[in-house]
Amino acid sequence: MGVSKVLILTASFGDGHNQAAIAVAEALKQQGATVAVADFVEWLNPALRSFAKFSLIQGVQKAPALYGKFYNSISKAPPISSLQRRIHHLGWTRMYRTLRTFNPDVVASTFPTPAGVLSELRAIGATAVPSVGILTDYTMHGQWIQAHADTYFVATTEVQQELLTHGVLPQQVEVTGIPVRQRFVEAIEGDLVAKRRQLREQYHWRQDLPLIVVMGGGAGLFGDMGEWERVLRKHQQQAQFAIICGHNERWQRRFQHLRSETVQILGYVTEVEQWMTMADLLITKAGGITVSEAMTMELPMLLYRPIPGQEDHNSAFALQAGFARLANNVKTAQVVIGQLTDSPELLEQMRANARAHRTPQAAAQIAHAILAMSERPHPRTGLRPGVNRAVKVRRVNRTPLRDMMNPR
Repeated sequence: MGVSKVLILTASFGDGHNQAAIAVAEALKQQGATVAVADFVEWLNPALRSFAKFSLIQGVQKAPALYGKFYNSISKAPPISSLQRRIHHLGWTRMYRTLRTFNPDVVASTFPTPAGVLSELRAIGATAVPSVGILTDYTMHGQWIQAHADTYFVATTEVQQELLTHGVLPQQVEVTGIPVRQRFVEAIEGDLVAKRRQLREQYHWRQDLPLIVVMGGGAGLFGDMGEWERVLRKHQQQAQFAIICGHNERWQRRFQHLRSETVQILGYVTEVEQWMTMADLLITKAGGITVSEAMTMELPMLLYRPIPGQEDHNSAFALQAGFARLANNVKTAQVVIGQLTDSPELLEQMRANARAHRTPQAAAQIAHAILAMSERPHPRTGLRPGVNRAVKVRRVNRTPLRDMMNPR
């Protein structure tokens, strides 16, 4: 058999799904595969795409409880419900065209919606390509339950059990951990203490004070800026702070006046593994990828105000594993920061707990399993006669949302 071709589908709602896709793509390429990564969100109508991203950011920032209800309502909707079927027609034609053009041996999805669209295409005989889901949280969203999914790669045995409870067969689920990029795997090779010392010198941080890295995610979502200003002022004599604002320029401008020997204000950074190597504590949101990256780097975490939904489950995992603490308001965050920075022994124990739970080889393990799947005999992606017309007919007869869902 020739070189395996793998299509990875992600969705740019935040950065986590993209990072997981890149991690698996890197591992697949290292093992000799030809890989294409596609952002499913780019297949949507521009108006729908902008609305979805805006609604997500606004919901997370201003109405997290409402976002949690929306997340749970979608998760609880049965796979055959009209709601799920409507969602699984998003990007329908672009998916069809991509399969026909790239003709992959396996399709892997880091977001459930494109996996659901693929399941619908398989249901009408448009393709027989194997479909795998790579779950990027420490829980299972109900949208992952699909009639035509072959394999799921999940974080823990608890997530595996969630899938089994929903009728997925045991042989369909592999517990691998959540994939992180190769740069994090390479960063933990060798002496981490020596690397931390070297990087702090390179970035001009003091060696005698703990370094706290504050990250609000790729969009810089964190909350009340004035309260966090008071946190920095209170603790900047006992600790150093690197405030990574992501794409949130408002945060950057607001915090500029706090710059000092012990406070740096940064925008979006790509070398996250270096900042995690240098840090003694990470204050951040409880995204599944961020939790996994910090765990890989043996980095204690302070998880701030988890959003109802997947972040609740991600934070619960990190707390139970013993490498994270929780703060639902800034006052609690101040107390926890003081407790952790005053106790190097506690931070060291949290590092040990992270080390005991990390899964740095998850991406390589997933890639190996995908390639093994691609080598099994199965019908190719080739589209049978008449399917092109069938896809068009299904598009015309879709729900009233069809005008928003027409692909570019």
